[in-house]
Formats: sequence, structure tokens, C-alpha cells
Amino acid sequence: MSEVAQPLVRARALARHFPGQGGKRVTAVDGVSFDIARGETLALVGESGCGKTTTGRMLVRLVEPDAGTMAFDGMDMATLTAGELRGLRQRMQLIFQDPGSAFNPRMNVATLIAEPMRLAGYPPAEQRARVAELLPLVGLAPEYAERFPHEFSGGQRQRIGIARALALRPDFIVCDEPVSALDVSVQAQVINLLTELQRQFGLTYLFISHDLRVVRHVATRIAVMYLGRIVETAPKAALYATPRHPYTRALLSAVPSHRPGVARTRLADIGEIASADAIPSGCRFHTRCPHAIALCREKDPELTTIGDGHEAACHRLDDLAA
Repeated sequence: MSEVAQPLVRARALARHFPGQGGKRVTAVDGVSFDIARGETLALVGESGCGKTTTGRMLVRLVEPDAGTMAFDGMDMATLTAGELRGLRQRMQLIFQDPGSAFNPRMNVATLIAEPMRLAGYPPAEQRARVAELLPLVGLAPEYAERFPHEFSGGQRQRIGIARALALRPDFIVCDEPVSALDVSVQAQVINLLTELQRQFGLTYLFISHDLRVVRHVATRIAVMYLGRIVETAPKAALYATPRHPYTRALLSAVPSHRPGVARTRLADIGEIASADAIPSGCRFHTRCPHAIALCREKDPELTTIGDGHEAACHRLDDLAA
């Protein structure tokens, strides 16, 4: 019997809450669990405010969880010393949605890309050599090294952000809405670049997005988040072919069609998402779900296994499948 490979990233029951106005508690993430295998892409999708970005930042310890556990390559991250965590962070990087806001405008491209290496103690000569290696790797000309962020387009700035994320040769990258601010044609270029880099270097991605149209081209598996919880997770093909949770179906129906005459459903047609400081009782989606029954308002459903790697949290799975 073959041994099951250990996931590179493992999260169990992660939770994070923030203080809100009037003493209220804002629930960002509430009991999220998943594994990410080495070399795969887990796409985390959902509307704005569902907790995707907070989840990603907890995985790289930019945000500390209130509860739950995280392991990276078998190491329990809660037990690491500051020095051990600093070393581990070189293997985990983050690509931001808006690289322009993450750049120091006074630094040129070479300095921006080299900054992680400088902080990690790399000698200057090695920093310069790595920058010269990375620029053509992400599709940028060598002469761009001396230019500044404001001289580039959004797509070019994102390539600079990708180069910086690669500087320390990481194993795992959190891609936080990396193409949402880009034109569609540029989105395709950046997606293709990320895919090629993953193939070339064996990278593992958590790809955060609100757009199921985009993640179809990058994901190995997809986890759908709603108000701090994962409500469905499945291999990509299964999720697009047979979505089981009503929220997943709503997200898919809202994806614009490239075929003329095909109507597009707006998520607003099923109502507005509830506030994270006033989570509904029972199933969190029941206030918008056209299939909700009394049980949905009273009891929070657990994730139920449907098939190989396919789970969904809905009281009416069998009814809706029929």
C-alpha cells in the first residue's frame, strides 16, 4: 500500500475575528480547514468580504489566527521560534492585488526585486545576479532594472511583483487577486506566466479570486468561501460540471458568457451578502438562498463528502441533486 504524500500546506479550523464598530466582533474567518499538495493550485473563491485574503495572510503569518493550526511541510508553525519562522518565511511569499501600493516609489526595479534578498542577508553580488536572472524570466527587459514603478503599466508592475516573490526561490506563493486589477488581455498573459513558472519551478499556489472565470485556467482544486466558511470544495472539473452548493451555482451563473444572447445572472438578484458583524443563525447563506427551509435557519450544515475530493455544506444536497 503506497504512502499518502504529506501536503505542503495544512490548515485546520483557522479562525480570525476583528474588533468592529460599537464593540461588535467582525468574523473574517471561522473554522476553515484545507490541505494544499505540493505543486498544486488551490483556488479560494468568493465575494469580497468572505475572508479569502485574511485566510491567505494567516498562512504566511502576516495575520495571526485566533484559533486553529497551520503546518508547512510538516512543521507546526505555532511552535516555531522567531528565527525559525524567519527562515521558513523565505519559502513562502505573497503576490499582492495591487503591486503599485506594495512598492516603495523611491526604489527602482532592481532594488525592489532585491529587497527580500537584502533582508535575508544575501551578498550584493548575488542580489544583482538574481535580479538579472529574474527580469527576463518574468518577461521584462534587462534595462528596466533602473526604472521606477510609476514608469510601468499595471501588467508590468505585476510582473515586477512576481519577480520579487520569486527572489528567494520559494516553494509556496499566495496569489491574492493577482489579476483582478488588469485588463482581460493582460490577465491572460499574467495567468500564463504564473502557470509556466509553476511548471518550471514546481511551485505551489493558493490563488485567491472572486472570479470563477479566471480560476478555471489555473486551479487544480477550488474551495468556495462564504462569510468566513468554506461551503464547497472540489477538483476543478467536478466543481464546474456538478456544483452542489446553491452559492457555488450562483457564482457560476454570474460568470459572463462569451456567447451572444446568453443572459448573465447578477449576484444582487439573490440579495446582498450579510454583514460579517451580524452572521445569520443556521446556514449563513439562507438569507439569500432560494431553496432555504426551516432547518437552514436553525442549524449550520457541516461539510458532507459527495464524491472523491468533493464536499459541500448544505442541508438539501440530496434534494437539489434530484
